[in-house]
Parts: sequence; structure tokens; C-alpha cells
Amino acid sequence: MFEKILLPISSEFYPRNAMRRGVFLAEKFGSSIKILYIIEEKTLEKADRISDIYRTQYEKEETESNMEQEYLSVADRIVFEDAKKFFDGKGIQFDGKVIKGEFSDVIKDEIERERYDLILMGFEKGCLLHYRILENSDIPIWIESAAEGREVILAVCSNLAPNQKVPEISVELSRTLGWELRMLYVVDTQDNVEVDKTGLRSGRKSEEELISAGKSFLEEMTRNGIKASMVKGILEKETIKAAKKIGAGLVVVGREQKKTGIMGLSFKTVKKKLVEKCNYSILFVN
Repeated sequence: MFEKILLPISSEFYPRNAMRRGVFLAEKFGSSIKILYIIEEKTLEKADRISDIYRTQYEKEETESNMEQEYLSVADRIVFEDAKKFFDGKGIQFDGKVIKGEFSDVIKDEIERERYDLILMGFEKGCLLHYRILENSDIPIWIESAAEGREVILAVCSNLAPNQKVPEISVELSRTLGWELRMLYVVDTQDNVEVDKTGLRSGRKSEEELISAGKSFLEEMTRNGIKASMVKGILEKETIKAAKKIGAGLVVVGREQKKTGIMGLSFKTVKKKLVEKCNYSILFVN
């Protein structure tokens, strides 16, 4: 399932909890891991702007070079040494690479060059720009929270998603990890449409039609032996509420095609809202 995992680490933030999760997943799935240490160009540019008035071009280039060397030293002394401690004793195959650039862009380029089954990232509230990759990746992305939940998976489906990959992946995760699986179907009252298997949105539906479709989904899950329930409300809020109630160790969310507002324009995306507000680890199945 997750044969090859990409673990990107920003020079601005080192998520050791994501490294631990990498060990956990690699042991369960027999995965190999590639650590991508990204020296943030914006940090170097900021230092360059600060020194712009006071230094010559040579001095600015020297400052940037020194900063890069310091980041490389940190990568060697902390990140990759840590990785050896985490992975070597477990017999986990891993590789490391250092690259300079913008976090999301570097990841995008990397997944175009090599095949990966999962992107595993840490979370820091001050770095929400890092999560632009959420909208640009067809690969599942696991955002590891610092908070530890119970061994329970909350799989979230709704009228705004195809609802195919989430049940399949959640069932496989539950079996492999030995975690309890709970399915939640959210009838989103902010966006009264249905999304079909191809990801296309329907015309406006009545609340009764959306609830009926939700009940059909629950019946299918029940036939497959999956514990499922349905709620009505706002997708993001109901997901966070349910995750908090059960103390979910992982929340699995699919390809929600949500649009809000009078003109049907997308505001802050569902994924970014969940990353920002949910205190539990999230797996986005794209």
C-alpha cells in the first residue's frame, strides 16, 4: 500500500513526530523512505533583503553561502543522524537528499521525477503555505499531528466526494494497523450538490435527496461490515467535532469538491481548514 514514502522536511521546521510515524508505517507496510531536506529559499531571500543596504554583492553572496552551509550542517548533524537512529536499528531502507527551493514546489518536482505511494509531512501552524501541495498532488498525503490519538480511524465521506478511495483505503489501513474503523457520512448543508464517481458536481439537490443518498451509502457500508453514521452540517466542522469526540488516531478525508458563496467560488479550501483546525493526524486521499 505504502511501498515508497516521501518525507519532506523544511529547514524552518523539523517534525520529529513525522519521522517516528515514518518508522511506524515502514514497519507495518515494509516501506522504503526518502527524506527530502529542503533549504527554504525564502529564508535566504529574507536575509538578503535585510542586508541589501549595508553590504556589497560579494558580502551578500557570502552570507547566503554561509547560511546554506549551516543548513547543510543541521541536515547532517540532526536530521540524517536522527534518521539513522530511527531507521537503521529497524532494518528500514531509507535515503536522504538536500535541495534548495520552495517547499511545495520541490515536492511537486520530486514526485514528478520518482514514484511515491505516500507523502508524509509534519504540521506547524505558522507554515500553512507549505500545504499548497495538498491541492496539487494525486498522491495520498499524511499530515502528522503532534497530538496522539487513540488507535481509531475516522473515515469521512460526504455528498461532496466520490466516496470510493476513502472506504477502500480506510479498510486496508484498519486491517494492517489493527485499528478500529469508524465511518462518518456528512451531508454538507453549505453546498447542496452531489459529486459523482468521476468527481463531477451535480446541479443543486434538495436536503431530502442528499439525506437519501447518505442513507444508501450507510446501508452499503453496513452490508460490508463497517460501522457508519451520518450527520448533517458543515463538512469541516463535523469532521473536527467527530475526530475530537473519538480521539481519532487518524482522520481519512477524500477528494471533496466543495464550493461556497453566492457565485459558487471556492473560499479557503476544506483541506487547509482541516489541517489548521484539526488536532489529529489526517490522511488526504486525492
